[in-house]
Amino acid sequence: MRTSSSPVLPALLGALALAGCRSNEPEAPAPAGTQQEPLTMEEFRQLIQDAGTMSPVDEAMGDPYRDVDPAMGDTPEDRAAAEAEAVALADPVDEVYEPIARNPYQEFGSRIQVHDDTGLITKPYPMRPGMGQKMVDLIAEYGDFALYDPATGPQELSTVRLDLRAGFDQEFLSNNLRSSGPDAGQGVTLSDWLIVTASHDELSDVEYFIDIFAGGPPQIEIEAKIVEWVTNDSLDLGVGPVDSSTPIVDFPGNTFVRDLTWNLPNQVGANQFLATVGTVQDGVAYNMVLEALSKYENISIISRPKVAVRDGGKANIEAIEKIPYIQITSITNTGGFNTALSYQEVGVRLFVVPRLVGTSTVSLEISVEASLQTDSTVAAATAAGDQIALPTLASRKAETLVYLKPGQAVILGGLITERNVEDEKKVPILGDIPLLGYLFKSRFTSTEKAQVLFFIRPRVLGGSDLNRDF
Repeated sequence: MRTSSSPVLPALLGALALAGCRSNEPEAPAPAGTQQEPLTMEEFRQLIQDAGTMSPVDEAMGDPYRDVDPAMGDTPEDRAAAEAEAVALADPVDEVYEPIARNPYQEFGSRIQVHDDTGLITKPYPMRPGMGQKMVDLIAEYGDFALYDPATGPQELSTVRLDLRAGFDQEFLSNNLRSSGPDAGQGVTLSDWLIVTASHDELSDVEYFIDIFAGGPPQIEIEAKIVEWVTNDSLDLGVGPVDSSTPIVDFPGNTFVRDLTWNLPNQVGANQFLATVGTVQDGVAYNMVLEALSKYENISIISRPKVAVRDGGKANIEAIEKIPYIQITSITNTGGFNTALSYQEVGVRLFVVPRLVGTSTVSLEISVEASLQTDSTVAAATAAGDQIALPTLASRKAETLVYLKPGQAVILGGLITERNVEDEKKVPILGDIPLLGYLFKSRFTSTEKAQVLFFIRPRVLGGSDLNRDF
């Protein structure tokens, strides 16, 4: 019995000892794709009772400050060292940063050719016809660039190559768009092309130079204020019968003159102001209609046109009204005539040519014209008595040359037209009697005044003005 049980006990003790030793060692992670079995309650109790398997958190994770002296950093030397280390970390002077690569398409646009083998960039610059050679001369004389010479071999990064193609951009316009056959058209030169090849930095400098000298003449804004006053003061008096069957003066029977009547109404027409007068004196009956109208008109027209024009260009501002009239084109063999409808333009015209003198003074060459219809003239009469009238126009002009500083304006005035009209119709002798003569005549008086003022102010446009939002 003793002999049979002695080998089993040492084997059981050895297994328990081996399990205790493994509990102190970290277990290997489970292979990927396998699931670790959960601990049973008996194994969990055994794990708590075994003191060798538990350890403090700081020791298990490792405390990096467990060997540091708690009094460290309290001395002035330690604080100075800590500050120096913080400054060195904030501004590392010894560290070298590599420059960020510049995108040539972002700086020069999409119309460029980048040569990867040499690092050069080619870009065309269209210019006005005839300006290409002038720009090449300016770059060579004032650009301070090392120009490329083909005789020296391949182009280096420090040089600039200029290739001028005069009249490169052309357009052909057809002489007759409605022609059924082919049309060779007419060639029109639009621009010269200056092709520049250089490195990234050199091309940036050349483009800045071209923007300064080839940007064209400066733009000048012409702001005008046109004020026109028209006043009309008229008085219209007239006398007429009550109706067609009632005379104005009706004498009694057995008289040499049985009645007197006349019809001299005002020019405006009836139903304006009417006063019917009727009386009988010594058998004489008076019946008449007195017409009177007084009119005053005050018309003010203000326009504020504004236009931008290049230096030396012409700006044209017009405020035109078209007056229709019948024009006689030909006379027939029977004495008649053929007519056509035409239009006559009246209104205000303003022509300005600005030129920049120095940096801010503007020279303005100004021509203004104001016209209006003043009357009409009978040109012909038909057999039926109809009249064909043509408009009579009055025109006023002014021209001048002035120099203005920024903010100054020029005023052109004195374009005044005054028109006085007096139209009187009366019965002879009776119409000349004082006071009583107004009963035997009609009278129309009108005074019309027209005045035009021009306020013109130029302003040199800068980059902020040309690029601002609408």
